Parts: sequence; C-alpha cells; structure tokens
Amino acid sequence: MKIVISGSGEVGFHLAEQLATSHQDVVLIEKDPLRAKFVADHLDCMVVQGEGSNPEILAEAGIDGADTFIAVSNLDEVNIVSCLVVANEFKVKTKIARVRSIQYRRSGILNNSLLGIDYVVNPEIEAARAIMNIVVHGATGEVLVFEGTDIQLRNIFVDATSPFRDKSLREIRRDIRYNFIIAGISRDDEVIIPYGDTRISEGDRIYIVSSHRNMERIFASAGRFRHKLHNVVVVGGGKIGCYVSEFLLATGRSVKIVEKDYKHCKYLAERFPDALVIHEDISDEKLFEDEQLHTSDLMVTTTPDEALNMLTAIYAKSLGIKRVVPVVNKSNYLNIADKLGIDATVSPKASSVSAILKYVRRGNIKRVHSIFDGKAEAIEFTVNPSSRIDGKMVKELRLPTGSLVVAVNRPDGSNSKNFVPNGEFVIQAGDNVVTFAKAEQVDSLEELFLH
Repeated sequence: MKIVISGSGEVGFHLAEQLATSHQDVVLIEKDPLRAKFVADHLDCMVVQGEGSNPEILAEAGIDGADTFIAVSNLDEVNIVSCLVVANEFKVKTKIARVRSIQYRRSGILNNSLLGIDYVVNPEIEAARAIMNIVVHGATGEVLVFEGTDIQLRNIFVDATSPFRDKSLREIRRDIRYNFIIAGISRDDEVIIPYGDTRISEGDRIYIVSSHRNMERIFASAGRFRHKLHNVVVVGGGKIGCYVSEFLLATGRSVKIVEKDYKHCKYLAERFPDALVIHEDISDEKLFEDEQLHTSDLMVTTTPDEALNMLTAIYAKSLGIKRVVPVVNKSNYLNIADKLGIDATVSPKASSVSAILKYVRRGNIKRVHSIFDGKAEAIEFTVNPSSRIDGKMVKELRLPTGSLVVAVNRPDGSNSKNFVPNGEFVIQAGDNVVTFAKAEQVDSLEELFLH
C-alpha cells in the first residue's frame, strides 16, 4: 500500500514512522528543508522537500495511483487545498485532512464533494473524546472502548505493591478468576506479547482486556478503586478545555475553569454560564488554597505547555485531588507518568494517529487504537461471510508472531454477546474481532482478516 503524507510535524512524523514499521510504502512531503533533512535521517521512508499543495511536488512524491493521501501540515487551509489539488489532478482512492478550526466544520464547507476530502480529523476533538472516556470510567487509567461492545482495553502500572508483581500470567489467572486477557506488556521501551509463563516485573505497564464489570473488579484488586468524580477543575480554556468542559457540564458535574488570559475568560464565562471561570495563573500555588481547588475530585490540565500540565497534575495529586489527567504529547512524559502518580494521560498526537489509521488500514476495520507511542495497535475487524477464518478456532488462525485475538463481539439480533476467547473459541461471520499486535505485525494481521 502506498501512502503519501504532507506535513512532518508530530502527527505526520509519528504516522509515517508507524506505517513504515508496518511495512507500508510511505512518502513524506515537508516544506521546511531542515525538517525534511531531519525526517530523512530518522525515518525509513522517502522524503520530498516542498509544499504539499504544489502539483509538481505531489507528482515528484508519486501521488498518482497512491492508495491514500494524508494532509497533516500545521495550517488547515494548506491541508484543505492539498486535498483539493490531489482530488482534481491525480487518482488517489482516499484523501484525509487534519482540520483544527471548528468554524470550517460548522460552516459545512468540508462536506462539499468538490474539495475531495473523504475524511476529516480534528486533533482537539479526538483528544477530548479520549478524556471523556477516561472520566466516564473513573479516571483510573487510559481506557480504550470498542464500538457496540462491553469490552475494554485498559492498562495498569505495576509498582512495588502491585498484586501482579513477580507473577507469571498463569499464576495471575489462577489468583484472579474473572475472565480477562493480558494482551501486552510495555517494558523498557519495548512491547511484549506475553504467554502463560511470562512473568510480570515491577515497572511494567500491562494491557488488560475484559468486560466493564470484570475490569472494575480487577482494578479494585490492584488497589485502583473507582471514585465519584463530581467536582472537576479544567486548567486551560483552549479548544480541548472547552470541549471537555462542555461534556462535563452536560453530564451534571460541577466545573471550575482556570484560564490566565482575561479576554478569553470573558468568552468562557459567556459560553459556560454554569461553570466557575477563574482568571488566574495555575502556576501560582496560592490559587489552590484560595479557590479550594485541592478539594476537587478530578483535575484535567489542557494548556499548550506540556511541562506545566505535568507539573500541575503532580502538584494537585500531592495536595489530595483524587484523580489527575494531563494532556501531553512527548514520549518521555508519557513514559514517566505512571511513576509520578499520574492517573492517566491523553496525547492529541496519539488520538489523531489512531483516528487516521482507521481509514488507512486494510479490511473491514471498525476502530484502531495506537498504543505505547505507536509500538502496538489494537484493531477491531469485522469478519465477512466469505472470510477464510469463518468457522475456524482461534488456535487455527495461524496468527503472526506478536499478535493476539483478545476479544470478540457477536451481534445477536438487537443484542450482542461479548467474549474474551481462548484457543478453542470458534470465529463466525459477522463477528467483530479485537486484535492486539506489535506494529511490525499489523500488515500480516490485515492480510489474514482482509479476505
């Protein structure tokens, strides 16, 4: 599959890296010559220096006949125009644009078929959705949910007190009798697909798949009890902060929004009359006591400053706030969050990449989740009636090494049944199958579910 990406910022770079790892033919277009050189030195893909809306540059990138074009530059207008040029000058099956401005969406202009945009991705909306999922499930960790199912994928950090520490998967399944699968382990910048004798070590982050009810029991056994999150502080009144505040208020929660820009505070007060808008700098430690922020149940930090988001979350946790969720993109922040007592993190970059991959991956894909900075993916496939895996047991599928079937949702009239399968489980046409795989195995996994 050939994929051309315009823009090599955080999303473009990460997307190209992940697609190249899964053996796709990737070409990256970058306007800035220094950035283009950096990308060429660090990624295993072709890099073309130039503007992604320039037909000559697009032709040089081999766009004609490509399967997918993805425009993720920093400017909405450039992304829109790039898709327009590709749609009118070249033959490309799928065009995807990252568009941040909500005004474009509200105006309906993006629905105009003449623009040639097949799918639009908004990073702030994707990040806000991720935060909402986390809040709904008690903010005990990142939560991946699968459409129309009761199945979840969540992760737990294994510290010195964890009941999972120094136990094999076989021992854990003996001690915890609920139906679940440990799909993956992240350890020292590596993803491990475990088997029965794999031992869990302190410092591991384990990815668990189970039903909602069983997941709550498993988390409780690990000391991760669910709290009511009624009083919430949102730090930063930007796009993500606004989307999250809107959701929180709609679900009946009490919301305080902390924003240091006075003019923007006036806008927030008008938009959210039921919220308390506080015009202060969150870095002023007296603010916590003056506004009684430390008595809140949850704090979500959404400012553009990732370091400030992390530090504020850590400080809030030390003062007694039950749950904290900072918005961060940098891998080093994500990797140390667990050790610093952070309950969950949200990455707009990762959320955007997951949303885009849904339209890039082959087969009857319903949802894709990029995990552990792109080193693994959870993918939900639908099994066709003509599929070669229809009627086969899981152990007969010949899954590529480094991949697992972790859940199955089976439609049953107006209801559906959810399964965490073992090797004897028989796959049927119409099943929605959730897989967990290392990035380098995704291409082989797609091939298995493609027909």
